[in-house]
Amino acid sequence: MKPGKIEKQVELITESQGKERKIGLRWGMGLIFFIIGLIAYMDRANLSVVAKPMMDALNMNKVEFGLLSSLFYAGYCIAQIPGGMLAEKFGSRKIIIIAITWWSAFTALSAASTSYVVLCIVRFLFGVGEGPMYPANAVFNSYWFQKHEKGRAASALLAGSFFGPVIAPGISVAILLLFGWQGVFYSFAILGIGISLIWYIVGRDKPENHPWISEKEKKLICENRSITGTVKKTAPWKVYLRNIRFWAVGIQYFVVIYMNTFFLTWLPTYLMEARNFSLKEMGVAASFPWLAICFTVLAGGALSDIILQRTNSRMKARGSLALTGFIFFIIGLYFAAFSTSPWMNVVWLTLALGALGLPIVTSWATANDLGQEFAGSVSGWMNLWGSIGGITSPIICGWFAQEMGWNTTLLINIIPIGLAIFLWFLIKPDRPLIPAEN
Repeated sequence: MKPGKIEKQVELITESQGKERKIGLRWGMGLIFFIIGLIAYMDRANLSVVAKPMMDALNMNKVEFGLLSSLFYAGYCIAQIPGGMLAEKFGSRKIIIIAITWWSAFTALSAASTSYVVLCIVRFLFGVGEGPMYPANAVFNSYWFQKHEKGRAASALLAGSFFGPVIAPGISVAILLLFGWQGVFYSFAILGIGISLIWYIVGRDKPENHPWISEKEKKLICENRSITGTVKKTAPWKVYLRNIRFWAVGIQYFVVIYMNTFFLTWLPTYLMEARNFSLKEMGVAASFPWLAICFTVLAGGALSDIILQRTNSRMKARGSLALTGFIFFIIGLYFAAFSTSPWMNVVWLTLALGALGLPIVTSWATANDLGQEFAGSVSGWMNLWGSIGGITSPIICGWFAQEMGWNTTLLINIIPIGLAIFLWFLIKPDRPLIPAEN
């Protein structure tokens, strides 16, 4: 080999060895957030699993039982912005510990409730407890991850939440058979308290405050994150509310979660009523779309960060992936509506929900990009709109299905996606909402 080539090889090897490894304390805490997201989803989903015995025990009808879900989302909705602001003021570690402990306590109280009125209050306060989780996670990600890692950071908690629908029913049913419907709530309450203790031990607001972090990883994060870590003022809400980009990121997320909640609420019923799946077949078929969205949330976060590193364009890294997801969502719903084979219908629905994972994960990364020092407030605002989508979707889509049929409902749900696509061109994620010097 020629001397010049030898020198080049040595240079490449040295450069490779000098790069910081991706595995570090921050990614270990990302794994904890995956578990937190999984438990959070299971805690809110176990109500549907124990519906029949719980309704019998407390003498509830279907309307009364349905109100419990709405009350959860009402509490969840109103806690979004306050949760983000509190995480900015007092630190994400404290707020996350309080949130998990709070919702775990009210999970246990769901089993202990002896009347319907008490249960309504408990489910509302349970929603309040879960509300701060995602905005507080956004604040945590702002301090702990580099600029080009925000997509992967956001995907950890989200992927845990979307993996929940895959395994929650089986686990909840097993507990139900062994310990009764109250045992389901008590078991998940214990899990929540356990993960809050782990977070108390492991979590810190900033890498500068963590005794376990290596100097190399701390330096890497602090030199390459998008915020200074010193600002302690309140988010400029008056300025935000006059900014069309602030409204655009919120309203497009309303559309995203509206569609996600349609699947969450009605997919099992749709498969049995419109596609004649048996209960056993439905249990298998309904898991595929949720496996798909779990995968795309994880892969989409990583891909978004790679694109950002290579192009230094957040519109390409976040916006292009979101738009791609919306387009494939439209394709999936369209062909699902006209599919004659039940299992091909599941394939197209899997494509649709899987594609929705791309705008979900890029929305959270974008909220972090836009908010920077105030990522908690911007994320809380965005998820407030998402919560409204979660409240309205079951009612509106249920009415369409009842009055116009399932296939028409699928096709109608394509229309709001056009609005979300338009709004992404208004978001302009390459610039923060407030310049850093302000």
